[in-house]
Amino acid sequence: MNVISFFAGCGGLDLGFEKAGFRVVWANEFEPSVHATYEKNHPNTILCKVIVISRNKLNT
Repeated sequence: MNVISFFAGCGGLDLGFEKAGFRVVWANEFEPSVHATYEKNHPNTILCKVIVISRNKLNT
């Protein structure tokens, strides 16, 4: 079964899913400091690198 991962971090929970027989096909993580680690740990998963913009910055 395919799954997606929100707030993936460096991929520890995703590793658990993979060991349980799931396939993590897409992950989302907005913290840039963990992107390289996630990509190294899960090279076959698409990592979406979301940039968060606060509402206040949109109104200026």
